Amino acid sequence: MKKSILVALLLLNVTLNGWSQSLQISAGNTNISGPANTLMIGHASVTNVGGGLISVKVQRIQNDTAAGHSSFFCWGGACFPAATTESPFFFNLNPGDVDTTLEAKLDPLGHVGQSVVTYCFFDMDNPSDSDCVTFNFNATAVGVDELSGNRALSVAAPNPADNYTVIGYATTAKNVRLVISNLLGAVVKDLPLSDKQNSLVVSTSDLKTGIYIYSLQQESRIIASRKLIVNHR
Repeated sequence: MKKSILVALLLLNVTLNGWSQSLQISAGNTNISGPANTLMIGHASVTNVGGGLISVKVQRIQNDTAAGHSSFFCWGGACFPAATTESPFFFNLNPGDVDTTLEAKLDPLGHVGQSVVTYCFFDMDNPSDSDCVTFNFNATAVGVDELSGNRALSVAAPNPADNYTVIGYATTAKNVRLVISNLLGAVVKDLPLSDKQNSLVVSTSDLKTGIYIYSLQQESRIIASRKLIVNHR
């Protein structure tokens, strides 16, 4: 009888452990608002609260995206196009390890509206072991003052940058370029911009560690400028 009870308890313990969740997400602000001409970014971290090694992937679930909005994400130092819904690689997380690299991005592309996008981290060897976070993006109307000066150019993210950064811009001018210069004024990147309102993933892996200035330029006229820090880890 005692042996039967012991076996039952062991089976119950195994069952409960099988049902337990090993991944836990924490996020700061999940309600994100901004003018429809700016790139909006949400951040989240995932922790392995279980007792074993987990091979973690992340998946984007586009719940309700407003017309004209484009959502994409960056994770583990790489940014993926809007068509990518699941990370092509995984990270191994030991018990207690935390990954903080998820950046949930929404580019309204000038369109006012609300978008709801969910991201889920999961164990690739046990997809039921997962945790999800939902970001609510609210793109508001753009005022005249927000289309001029530095408001036509977003703060680069990440900044400091290691291998890449994402820069959002909004301008009605034609033949506009994104120009990145060092503090001596030498141009290190000169990138044509084909859309009136968009965002650009800029590789910084080939830039030396230091401070740069990135500008929206139309021929020789500077529309807006901001500072970018490159720091290779």
